[in-house]
Amino acid sequence: MKIAIFSPYATVVPHFDTELEIAQKHLDQGHQVEFVHCAGGLANCDFNVDRDPARCQQCVGRREMGLELLEPSVKIEVIPAVGLQPLNLKNDFVSVSELIDYRIENFDIGFAALSSLVSLCRDPEPDLVAHRVRLNQFLTSALQTFRHAQAYLIANRPDRVYVFNGRFAAMRAVFRACQDAGIDCYLHERGCDGEHYAVLKNHFLHDIPAMDRVIQQTWFDAEWRTERLAVAAQWYQNRVDRIEQEWFSFVKHQQRGMLPTGWDSSKHNVTIFCSSDDEFVAIGDCWKNELYSNQVVAIQQLATDLQTIAPQVHLTLRVHPNLASVDNQRKRDMLALEFPNLCIIPPESPIDSYELLSASDCVATFGSTVGIEAVYWDRPSVLLGPSMYQNLGGTYRPSTHEEAVQLLSQPLLPLEKIGALMFGFWLQTNGVRYKYFRSSGLFDGQFKGQTLYARPPKKTLGMRIRNEARKLFARI
Repeated sequence: MKIAIFSPYATVVPHFDTELEIAQKHLDQGHQVEFVHCAGGLANCDFNVDRDPARCQQCVGRREMGLELLEPSVKIEVIPAVGLQPLNLKNDFVSVSELIDYRIENFDIGFAALSSLVSLCRDPEPDLVAHRVRLNQFLTSALQTFRHAQAYLIANRPDRVYVFNGRFAAMRAVFRACQDAGIDCYLHERGCDGEHYAVLKNHFLHDIPAMDRVIQQTWFDAEWRTERLAVAAQWYQNRVDRIEQEWFSFVKHQQRGMLPTGWDSSKHNVTIFCSSDDEFVAIGDCWKNELYSNQVVAIQQLATDLQTIAPQVHLTLRVHPNLASVDNQRKRDMLALEFPNLCIIPPESPIDSYELLSASDCVATFGSTVGIEAVYWDRPSVLLGPSMYQNLGGTYRPSTHEEAVQLLSQPLLPLEKIGALMFGFWLQTNGVRYKYFRSSGLFDGQFKGQTLYARPPKKTLGMRIRNEARKLFARI
């Protein structure tokens, strides 16, 4: 089998280390492996947006050290610098919608560049005029990679391609080039914990229809059927217990059992858990909210109408803790909301999100996993936007704003939790176990017992003679 691993960045653990893991496993099977990577020639890099030469050299050095550890050695190809590829790009976008619609052949390059830009800015609606230079760099690196991937796939026809994530500018370029060439593309990501990595065949991690099939297949194909309930339950309990597995716990600094001052249990309490939606805004059409243009508009409309129609309802807005260090207009607008039936909990507040969930009569979410966690903990859950688990059952899914108001204004019964069990089981078990990589933290680990780093250049004979001469003269 002929394997190609497109590896634009070797900067972040464990993603490059995962590529080495994948390569070594294929080499163990006698397969041919080739790495296609950047050597500093990309117009921009998601992990080095300022093009710091030292950071670039660190990336190149980590890759060189990592590739030397593979046995047998692999072939290497470098993505050429932008000056060697004539590009014709539009770069005068004035709106996000215009950027999203921008395509080159089958490549949704606007979505790709937007995904990188919003991740950098932590803003789902970045000012494209203010960020024009940066945006053009992301567009350029995306098209660079797309054109080279197209040419490489035609010339080499690998049986399988691997690339990290697939959402960002250069990575999505590889994914779309593979689709164009009819070659399977495997997107790798973090798995259920530091001992596993995930591999997704021909779809994003946040592709809702595709992940719906994966989650259900994992549940029904499980070898340990008698243990599924306990395994799923463990994921939900780990969340409450602040145990970090595949990612940070955003509630670990919250004070257990703490509710907002003046919490009135005689009210019909609805808690809205908002999302940090910059991660989802540039995935694709499956994440388009058909009910509301954004979360701030939704909360405004709900608070206004519920105040008139159902004055017994009290809304509590838990702003996602992940937004604590973020400064964008949408967050400012959210924190500035003022309604007599609305209490806002800022992201850095020590109020316990899980105590809120337990004390609420109903939970409403915009894609947050709290929506499915509520189902597991027997709380009515209303989805006000797309979510990974929306098709698994257990949640109320209004199709209009009026229906959302009606649902939130009345007592609701918890729905069946089989979908929550499926979701928790998948999150607790997904991925392939590492053989050669050992994690020692979310961003630390060793491949074949080695910590990868940028080593100093090897000393030539002449350099060694000069160094010895300096030492000699220093003693005279």
